[in-house]
Amino acid sequence: MSIRGSRAAWAWGLGARCRRGASSFPLPPPGAADVAKLLREATAAEEEPPPAPARRMPGQSSVLLFPGQGSQVVGMGRALLGYPRVRELYAAAQRVLGYDLLELSLHGPQEELDRTVHCQPAIFVASLAAVEKLHHLQPAVIENCVAAAGFSVGEFAALVFAGAMEFSEGSAVSPEKFL
Repeated sequence: MSIRGSRAAWAWGLGARCRRGASSFPLPPPGAADVAKLLREATAAEEEPPPAPARRMPGQSSVLLFPGQGSQVVGMGRALLGYPRVRELYAAAQRVLGYDLLELSLHGPQEELDRTVHCQPAIFVASLAAVEKLHHLQPAVIENCVAAAGFSVGEFAALVFAGAMEFSEGSAVSPEKFL
């Protein structure tokens, strides 16, 4: 038999030591998963594209962009206090921060509010308070939001809005990490 013929015989399991269909591997234990079946099912699942989400028209979508450091001003948040949950946000921030952020935001002084350690939490909480107002006045904007982003500290407000971060995590981030 030629080399080519012996290779073919070996490949087809016709060699002296090989029997077609025979294996030296033990049989799988009872109840073991059929790997070939699992691979076929996984491949079939991959071949079926997921259903495309319904496309929204531009007028039916919204995007929220949260402000960053530099947008703070004494009195910010005053007009938001009448909306549900806004005072709760400021109370939660006070528990996390250890000082009255609402008092500082409403009455200043501006020099103190401008300090990074104070302005970043103030902007973060005021941004989420503004979302509460928007949710109350125009709930469709919140429901149809397809993206959220933010400048600097606004990124943390966007993460909380999106549900990727808890409020207490965002308000407890040190100013160094905001930068």
